[in-house]
Amino acid sequence: MKRYLYIFFSFFLFASFMSNSLANSFSCNQTGYFFHDTANVSFINIDRQTNNSGLIPNSYDAVGFNTLDGYLYGVIDKKVVRIDNGFNADELDIVDLPEHDYTAGDVHNDNLYLYAKQEGIWRINLSTKQATQVLKKELAFYTLADLAIHPEGVVYAVDNSRNIHRFDLSQSLEDNKVELSQSTGLQGLRNFSGQFFDANGMLYIIDSKTGELYLFDDITPLNEQESFRYISLPSLTNVSSTIDIARCRDMTLAIKGYDFGDAPNSYGTSVSVNGAHHQVSSHLYLGSKPDEDLLAQLYPAFDDNNDSDDEQGITFATMSLNQGSTSFFTAKVGGFLTGYLSAWVDWNNNGNFNDPNENVLQNVSLLGGTHHLAIDVPSDASLTDQTWVRFRLNEDPNISYLGRGERGEVEDYPIAITSYDKQESYSWFPSQGSYATLAFEDRWPNEDDFDFNDVVLRYRVGHVQEATTGKLSQLNIDIELQAYGGEYNNGFAIKLDGVTSSSVDTENSYVVVNNAYQASIVEATDSPDDDAVLIVTDSLKQYFSSECDNGFLRVDPNCELDKNVTVKASMKIKFNEPVTYPKDLSPYLNPFIFASPNDNHGFLAPPSRSLEIHLKDFSPTIKANPNLFKSGNDDSGDASTNCGIQKSCDSYKNKSGIPFAILIPANWNNPVEGKSILSAYPDIKNYLNNNDSEHDTWFMHPDPLNVYSLTVE
Repeated sequence: MKRYLYIFFSFFLFASFMSNSLANSFSCNQTGYFFHDTANVSFINIDRQTNNSGLIPNSYDAVGFNTLDGYLYGVIDKKVVRIDNGFNADELDIVDLPEHDYTAGDVHNDNLYLYAKQEGIWRINLSTKQATQVLKKELAFYTLADLAIHPEGVVYAVDNSRNIHRFDLSQSLEDNKVELSQSTGLQGLRNFSGQFFDANGMLYIIDSKTGELYLFDDITPLNEQESFRYISLPSLTNVSSTIDIARCRDMTLAIKGYDFGDAPNSYGTSVSVNGAHHQVSSHLYLGSKPDEDLLAQLYPAFDDNNDSDDEQGITFATMSLNQGSTSFFTAKVGGFLTGYLSAWVDWNNNGNFNDPNENVLQNVSLLGGTHHLAIDVPSDASLTDQTWVRFRLNEDPNISYLGRGERGEVEDYPIAITSYDKQESYSWFPSQGSYATLAFEDRWPNEDDFDFNDVVLRYRVGHVQEATTGKLSQLNIDIELQAYGGEYNNGFAIKLDGVTSSSVDTENSYVVVNNAYQASIVEATDSPDDDAVLIVTDSLKQYFSSECDNGFLRVDPNCELDKNVTVKASMKIKFNEPVTYPKDLSPYLNPFIFASPNDNHGFLAPPSRSLEIHLKDFSPTIKANPNLFKSGNDDSGDASTNCGIQKSCDSYKNKSGIPFAILIPANWNNPVEGKSILSAYPDIKNYLNNNDSEHDTWFMHPDPLNVYSLTVE
């Protein structure tokens, strides 16, 4: 028996797996082990979206986790090996197993299944070390980077042509077959090298080219007409060059029909730690009826699975809780059952709700409607920019901050704790629970079709001010891509009129885009006194790869391939010291799009950051090219960088006074591709020409044939 043993180069792995004198089996937990072709391993906690990586003795393929003995089994150099928790491997002497390039594998019921293209599938009894061919070579013509075995013992695989297959291997070799093949509906070039089931029969598929993660939540092996529905989950990082994944299937990652919280997992959030979850029901909930999470989307991830914010049942009177004071809040209860509200606050900010006095409400009986409640803040509560509050509404009393509840909802909120003399007030545009809509035409300064769907964003801004001085201490900005009907690639940024770049606390300001944290968001300026510019991204198209014509997203009702694509960003801007509230600062700031690097935008050479498109009568940044104004179809008058807030400038409009960007103070259905806003919203004509107050609700009266419906089926 050969022993594959090499010196470890990674202290991390040494500390993690070689603390004992001899390596042992793995424990069954939520961790998945990604094996790379560079003799590296990534530890992926699918539920927590975290990973670490390091060198290992070798690179293994076609791996699976054997729940009977806790070891991984796989292939190296066409040989079957048993892998211990130090990632060392013992070669096994397998009877009747030919040497092939096995590219996919998994373990079920003490059997290792291996697939080789144009050769077949073999089942290896790990106790007897006997191999048996179970699928003949004539049926093994798929390019499989991995396969997965359902808890009922049925083999599934998604090939790199994006088709899913179910194999019936229960008969003799001659009778076994590919029982069912169907397109998944996924698009593009793929390498699905990570495929596995959890204990509830949920199939997870990971693309090592992009890190995209898909969940097939309705796998039914006994259904002859099985349909394969998938849900897109937050993407994973550090999965490039992956060749396979192994994890213990007995650990449940997702359950159907429940709502989870959003706090970090130390607070008891995910299934893996018996986190708080409730059965989703129209009978009882907080705010609006929550969506079904399937698995917890831990902070800073989003769990708005049906494009609506379901963490809005609790509203605090102030942005922060103040030491030694009484904090007031409202709880909005929906449904028709009596619910019992309980709440916990992490007063000492130690990452849990276990400490005395942290259960601040228990069994408050509430019927449907809005209720005004209060909690007392301890005078010794830890001062912090962010701790967590958990609210649970349950149909039965006496619930803990952990575990399964009945019908109801759990809502988690990050909140600051400030000293009594630094109380803060806050205001939102348009409101804390709703979004405005930004719509841009990206061919400025040239004429366009004015369908206002080139870039469409949902947008809201929270202003945090010191209650006593009125000074601005923080901005919270939420952004979501609604539609993209432009062929050009655009970035998105926000100018803070009257706020100097040097006043921004760059170390504690950040943006999270699709759950990826970015620290560098303040654009470098020539002078520290220049207005601050916040770069959300210099390429919106990098976050989606649409299969619709021209890469469009949610503008063509005849192409819904990518209807469920999600691009969300959450930005927090802190200041070194609270700043005097600038007189030039609009409630919705100064948002704009700009030309992405290497995109010509219709010019002979890429204009990049110098081409900016702002709302009408807003000022450009110092990086805007002044020569573009009054060119093409632009008829700007005063477009200087310091002309002030809206109505003080004379900018970004065409010769008919039509803007190139508009802000709608509500959710809004954008026009379909090729239909001008005049035909999609007939009432806008009088509003634009006459500023007629009778038509100031033009955006509420669309022509339904000319707008893209965002209604969730």
